[in-house]
Amino acid sequence: MIPSRSRHNVTRQYMKDKPHKWGTKLFMTCCADTAYCLRLEVYCGTDQHTDELGGESPTKFSADPNSGPAAVIRNLHEVLPTPKDGVFHAVVTDRFYTSVQLALQLLARNVYTVGTIQTNKKGFPPALIASEAARPVDVARGSSSIATSKCYPRLQVMQWWDRLPVYLLSTGNSSVLETCGRHIPGGQRTIIPCPSAMRDYHRWMGGVDIHDQLRLQRYSLQLAVRCRKYYKTIFLGLVDIAIVNCFIVYREAQKKRGETPADHATFLQVLQTQLLQVTAGDFVEEVFSPGPQMQERTDAIPTEHKLTEFPQWTQIREGFRKRPQHQCKVCSIRKTKVGQRSATRFYCDACSDGTKRVYLCDRVRPDHYPGNTMTCHQIWHVKWKNGDERPRPRIGRDIQMRGLGKKRRRVADDDGGEEKTEEQEAGDNGAVQSD
Repeated sequence: MIPSRSRHNVTRQYMKDKPHKWGTKLFMTCCADTAYCLRLEVYCGTDQHTDELGGESPTKFSADPNSGPAAVIRNLHEVLPTPKDGVFHAVVTDRFYTSVQLALQLLARNVYTVGTIQTNKKGFPPALIASEAARPVDVARGSSSIATSKCYPRLQVMQWWDRLPVYLLSTGNSSVLETCGRHIPGGQRTIIPCPSAMRDYHRWMGGVDIHDQLRLQRYSLQLAVRCRKYYKTIFLGLVDIAIVNCFIVYREAQKKRGETPADHATFLQVLQTQLLQVTAGDFVEEVFSPGPQMQERTDAIPTEHKLTEFPQWTQIREGFRKRPQHQCKVCSIRKTKVGQRSATRFYCDACSDGTKRVYLCDRVRPDHYPGNTMTCHQIWHVKWKNGDERPRPRIGRDIQMRGLGKKRRRVADDDGGEEKTEEQEAGDNGAVQSD
């Protein structure tokens, strides 16, 4: 759950059992050993998942109409490798996701299931449902009953008595009883019998819970910042998930090097120090795959053809201003569809004619040529010989060298006629009066 109480949040859900009752629900698949988040889905409503099927029946992908089990199928399909004969995986779920239909679908994909289950799920044996809400006095703590499917012998549903009845569903577990520790009144601890499925559930169920504890209980970036826009809250929640994943990877790397794993606070101090040392040179605006090198020299541009930044400023509002941007000439020629724009505030003063400036990018555009490693400024001067050998545009007409436009102001006619511009009035009077 990503906490969010905004009424404008279309993904907001209410869950009374969660520490943060309002927020965006996530379907997360985490590693049971390290709590690393492998994949997640944002819950947007049950209708969304039905529309995404393209007219197909929902039972083709998940026999359970609930979107929770369907999300488990989608997450595991992306996370786990292709099923192979004799190779099985195991997934642990809580009672919201566990169902007989989901267990059978996962078993067909060589995935074992173990998890608590609600008694109102389809296919649950009614003989195991206890009539008492709490354990009767004549029933020993640790007693269990197991029901095995006749059609699928690997499918088992069991009832185990702790203080309250606990219902589990498992595929692939043995019926051998093991032991587990439990606290009793007085602060003492006792050992009671339990099915092997319950032992596995207690051991591996903490993956998602540990991830949520690291993300929400301490050092949460989302909870430290209040945003008016709900989507910013969701974004910061996703950043918290990425930070927790980074912390888990950092600890695992320290373990492999034989070092003592750092705690959460120490890791965040290291992360903050490293982020403060990042400079603009560490960021790459365009990522492209290297291709065949172009034969032209990129350093053969004459010194007089250097990029000049547009000198004027535009006042946006009080206290804020910016430099106007114009369309790059090279990007206009090499664009592949109408409306594609690439603005820049730089121009070549040597190639310009007064106010008719030649605006050029200082960025590498990989789509201009196969394997391109040249900026638009270099393409214009080196490959196109200062624009004299520029090709025809891929789409539309050739580029135009336009100067800065004149400001037009409406003036009223003294005779009550139509309004005229200053230029029209100058044509009528023969001159425009200037101060």
